[in-house]
Parts: sequence; structure tokens; C-alpha cells
Amino acid sequence: MTVKLKEVKKLSFPGPSLEDWKEAAESSLKGKSIEKLTTNTYEGIALQPLYTEKSLSEDTRGELPGFYPYTRGIHITGYYQNPWLICQPVFAASEAETNIKMHDALSRGQNAICFPANILDGSLEHLFERLPLEEVPLFIDLEGNGQTTLPLLINYFEKHRLSINGVLAEDPIAEWAVSGKLPAHTDGYFHDWFAGIREMGEKLPHIKSIFIKTSVYHNGGAHALQELAFGFAEAVHYLNEGQKHGLSLEELTSKIVFSFAIDSNYFMNIAKLRAGRRLWALLAEAYDVPPDYFKMNIHAETSKVTETLYDKHVNILRTANQAFAAAVGGVQYMQVHPFDQIQEAENAFSERLARNTQLVLKEESQITNVADPAGGSFYVEKLTDQLAEAVWAKFLEIQNQGGIIESLNKGIIQSEISKSYKQRQDNAASRKESIIGTNVYPNAAEKVKKPKVDMAHSNEKTSFIEITPIPIRRISEEFENIRLRAEAHGAQAKSLKLGLINLGELKANKPRADFIKGIAAAGGIATVDSKGCSTNEDVLAFIKDTDLKSYCLCGSDADYLETAVSFVQAVKESYPDKNMYLAGKQDRDLETALSQAGVNEYVHVRTNAVEILTQWLTEMGVE
Repeated sequence: MTVKLKEVKKLSFPGPSLEDWKEAAESSLKGKSIEKLTTNTYEGIALQPLYTEKSLSEDTRGELPGFYPYTRGIHITGYYQNPWLICQPVFAASEAETNIKMHDALSRGQNAICFPANILDGSLEHLFERLPLEEVPLFIDLEGNGQTTLPLLINYFEKHRLSINGVLAEDPIAEWAVSGKLPAHTDGYFHDWFAGIREMGEKLPHIKSIFIKTSVYHNGGAHALQELAFGFAEAVHYLNEGQKHGLSLEELTSKIVFSFAIDSNYFMNIAKLRAGRRLWALLAEAYDVPPDYFKMNIHAETSKVTETLYDKHVNILRTANQAFAAAVGGVQYMQVHPFDQIQEAENAFSERLARNTQLVLKEESQITNVADPAGGSFYVEKLTDQLAEAVWAKFLEIQNQGGIIESLNKGIIQSEISKSYKQRQDNAASRKESIIGTNVYPNAAEKVKKPKVDMAHSNEKTSFIEITPIPIRRISEEFENIRLRAEAHGAQAKSLKLGLINLGELKANKPRADFIKGIAAAGGIATVDSKGCSTNEDVLAFIKDTDLKSYCLCGSDADYLETAVSFVQAVKESYPDKNMYLAGKQDRDLETALSQAGVNEYVHVRTNAVEILTQWLTEMGVE
């Protein structure tokens, strides 16, 4: 029978069902349940191994870019007609030098005028000289200094009759959270603050003046759910306070910019931005106003939590990944931190790389030609739904506790953030969470300067109530402190060596020897390998030649069973002061025998690397 071409085009193959896939997957898992492939996030969301069209919610599948609830973006055409602004602040010692650097940045692709707030303390004539203030938007985080800097800025713009647009904003609550100081009389503070916002609205109508800096919570260790919920609690507080002080809801929402931090959890951060827009828009119903009042304007900055001191060039990869997630999620303003900002003074090279990261994304990724780059991904759509639902529940919980300021005053938010941060640190310590160049694949020979310390910004002169501050934290800090401790040992740092007693043939001992080397290098500890040891004499000769404080046996389970107990006994008889370790987890009976022979501890994949490194350094005489 001959089949015509037209008929062939109508043919289709039967698609496998989800149950078919599960059956095939469980077969490849050799009988284990498909649930083994489920991953739980820090936000408490269970990630499934497969998402299909059935994963989508009927309530959200019809959402479109530019339409309520703005999950897919606030503009119909995405970035095509409304590209995000590259907001890289330039740093210099003087206004004149800052001006020169800003001109250079604009000539190299930056499309926003961006300075740190601490430079705004002079006449501003040198700072703004010949800058295209009416053509290029401003973006300045006032960092809690608004009461002193805003009058300077307003006077300058009025004097020169400039019509400007952009962002000159601050987030007092976020600054209080970082500094650990709440005003004793917040009503009086907000009276003055909203009076300033009203004045700015009259004199600079195209300027946004209210930040919601959720990045403060993120950089303290909060996960995506907490970051969003705390940010919404802040925003609602400002809306309610602003209305009490005479501003309309439309005036307030038109002045708000949310500032999120984007870390290396790529899909979660895309979902975070999408869920944020949706929930912000849904507040229009609560306030009974038109939905377009609540179009969320988003500033995104790369995460400080994920930055590392060691192997700093990996930060370039991290920030590129984070910037891409921000761009896919949908933002109006973006800042990429220089890769070496933890320890280096500001420099043209790292600032240029940070700026160019955004330019490459804009010009070469093609995401600016798509209205919603993440749209249609079953995974991202479902994750957005789940995150939004969880954030809303958390937001209501904060409101029931008295709101954002009361929760900060009681230490509730600080405690939750600390728990989240501790969970991530524990996962890094056990290397469940990999930090390239720090807890995995470290360069043991690298030496670095101590990191710079970020200081709280607020300079407001008023009486305060002390609260628990939310400091900037980094996941890699525990490992870095160990490395710095080793390096501080000075010339004696070369003596920080761990002896590896390798049992049997190379192919048998190398996997565990490499595993121990990786952990040791993360603490700045070198390793010395023995040749394959098969007798007690081989082991004792190696220890005599090296005379180190601590040794670790590395071999196969079979070699351990055959010779490890004898080797440890021989070492302890001849060198009772030597500290003995064994690579790998063994069965209870063998571990009991080894411990009785003199093994201090067993180093395996579940070992807390921070604790074992600290222990090794102490044994080696490092204070």
C-alpha cells in the first residue's frame, strides 16, 4: 500500500505517558523509588525529577507579558523596547575623578549614571560636570543618607534647571536592619522621610525614591522565600505609613523599586523575580486599586553571599550566571559586582569585566529579543507557583507577628535568617554544597589578603534602639578563615603537612588519597604521599622519614580489612604521639577494631570538613 505525502504529515507517534517514564526511570534505578530523585530546596520546596504540561496551574497558564499579574514581565515586548539599565557604580577618591570614570563608563556601554552615596558630600559641580543628566537616567542608592544628600541633589538640579529621571532612593528599614539600630521614634522618622519624598515628587517627578532592598536579607543568609516575604512586609509597611503621612497609594507605588540579590541557584532566582511581580500585583486587590499601580520595578544585583576570597576568578563565572538568571527573570536595573571586590580596592579591570558581563548578555544572548525567556518552561512555571504560594503564607505570618519592624525588634527575622545561613554553611562544610576553589578543587598554593569589612551605611543623627544586626555573610567564610589561619602561621606554614599512608596498589588507594588531598587543600594543608605500603615496615619507614604530626590511611575496603588494624597498631607502638585517621566509612566491627588500635577519626563524604581541618591545624600547632 502506498502512503501519500499528505497522509504522512498527519501521522503521529504515541507519546509516552508520565507513568511510562516513571516505570522506565525506576527500572534504571534498579528498583529504587522515583522519589529518590526528588530534591528539597532551602525554601522547603520539593523539586521533582520531571515536569510536564500537567504541572501547570490552570489559574496561571494564560498569563501574558505586560498584563496583570505581570508574572511574565511588566512590558508586552519584554526588553525589546525597554532594555534594562546597566547600573554599575563607579568608585573614586574625589568628585572630579569619579566624574572622569563615569564619562568613561558611559562611553563603554553603560546607560545609567551611578555613584556610591558617600561621594555626594560636596558642591556636586565637579561630580556632574558635562554628564548627560537629562538624557541618561540616574541610579543612586542613598544608603540611609537621604536626609543629608537629597537637599544637595535637589538644589543642584533646580539651580541648573535640569529635568532628570531615574532612581534616587533609600530603604531606611533595611539600613536599620544592617546597622542593628532602630529609631526610638519611628513615627517621627517617617513623618520627615515621607515629607522628603513628597517634596522630591513635586520637584523631581520622574524620580523613584523608595527602595525595598531585599538584598540586605539575602546577603545576610536568607533564602528566596524569606527574601521575598521580608521585602513585601517592608513594602506594605511603607505603603501604610506613607498614606498615614498624606501620600496617595498611586504616588507611593510609582516611587518604589525592589532590589533583589541573585545567587547561583539559577532557576530559583528566575522564579523569585516572577513570583515577586505576581504577588506585588495581587496586592492591588487588597488595596482596591487598579492593577497597573502595582507594576513591580526590579533592580537586581549579584549575590555577596556566594562570593569567595580564594580563586577569585571563579567569581566571574558566578556573577555571569547570576546576571543571566536576573535577565531571564526580568529586571529594569542590574548591577554586577566586580569579581575581586572582597579584597581589592576598586580597579578599572574588574569594573570593566563586570560591566561587560551585562553588555555580552544584552548583545549576544538574544534574550532581549524574547518577551519572556523563561515562559513555557514547565519547571520554572511550577516553581514560580510554589514559591509564590509559600511567600504569601510567610508574608501573612510576619504581618500577624506585628509587621516588619516589630519582627526585627523581637529578633524573629534575624533568627530565621541565621538558621538559613547556618544550614547553607553546614552543607558547605560537609561539601554537599560545592564552592569551586574553596571547598572543592582549591589551589593550596594560593595566598590572599584578608577580606575587606562592609560597614553599615546609615549616618542619621537620632536616638536608636539596639537590635540584632543582619551582617553581610558569605558561605565560604569558614573555609577562608581556616586558610587564613594557616597562612598566618608564616614561614612555618610550609610545615603544615598531612601524611598519606597509601595501602596497596595505586589504583586501589588513589581515589581515597585524592579525596583527602582535596579536603586538606581546602585548609591550606599540603599532603605527603607514601608509596604503596604492604607491610608494617613500609609504614614505619614512611613515618620515620616524614615525622609529621598526623597521618591518614588511604586504601580500598579490602586492603583495610586485611592490613589496616595491623598498620595502626604498629604505628601506635612505635610512635604513640602520632594522630591517625582513615579515609572512608567502614562497617561497625572494623571501625571498632581500628579505633581500639588507635584511629582518631574516619574521614568520609559526610565528614564536616571545617571541623576536621580545624582539628588537623590544631594538631600541627597552628593557633
